[in-house]
Amino acid sequence: MLLAISLSSCEDVIDVDLEQGEPRLVVDAEIIWLAGTAGEVQNIYLSRLTDYYNTETTKVSGATVTITNEDGEEFYFTETEIPGTYNCANFEPEINKEFTLAVIVDGEEYAATETLIASPEVTRIEQYEDGGFLGEDKEIRFYFEDPEDETNFYLADFQSDVLNFPEYDLSSDDFFNGNEMYQNFSNEDLEPGSEIDITFRAISEQFHDYMELILESAVANPFGTPPANVRGNLVNQTNEDNFAFGYFSLSQGVRFRYTIQ
Repeated sequence: MLLAISLSSCEDVIDVDLEQGEPRLVVDAEIIWLAGTAGEVQNIYLSRLTDYYNTETTKVSGATVTITNEDGEEFYFTETEIPGTYNCANFEPEINKEFTLAVIVDGEEYAATETLIASPEVTRIEQYEDGGFLGEDKEIRFYFEDPEDETNFYLADFQSDVLNFPEYDLSSDDFFNGNEMYQNFSNEDLEPGSEIDITFRAISEQFHDYMELILESAVANPFGTPPANVRGNLVNQTNEDNFAFGYFSLSQGVRFRYTIQ
């Protein structure tokens, strides 16, 4: 009984009185033109930062959301029945064309400009049995040809029942320009029949650097700097001090599923 009491005393929950941050706007606006589609259906998601202890994400309704291409064509995103989700059903993607996102919330306009980037085709997928840190896990690799005489950056995300959250893999052609490249995924819980959903796309250098900071801040490192909110490319045109978080990016991409053998 004394042992039980002593152990239970180590489980006291301590609530830290944290300073409340500003409920800044968060914009999730990754436009992906998936292979095999016209790319006309796209979604943008708006929310606000919440308190540390709040388990509910605050969605932003009633915003005006548009994307305009360099020719002046405007595409409107209308809020769906899901609060904070804005949909466009007639978007027209075009490689190497510049697009500008405008979001108006509470009388303030946020804007960002990016160019839609082409992505290489996936040429083959292979499975290995010696993946992971110890060389004991199942691993998949998908291969693609990096374009010559270009500086390219890539992002892949992997989703599977063996993962609680998607896993992201960033790469660049710093040492592989014009050669075959691959991105890989392994996990100790993968077994025959496990399914992996993969989305692969080329991205801008700025988006690559942004995602690198996001992933670094998400990894627990006792010797690193404290995690911080990473600002994206959205600029408040009305009040620059009231900046938003998130990123606006555009790319071609491919999405496919692989079943572990």
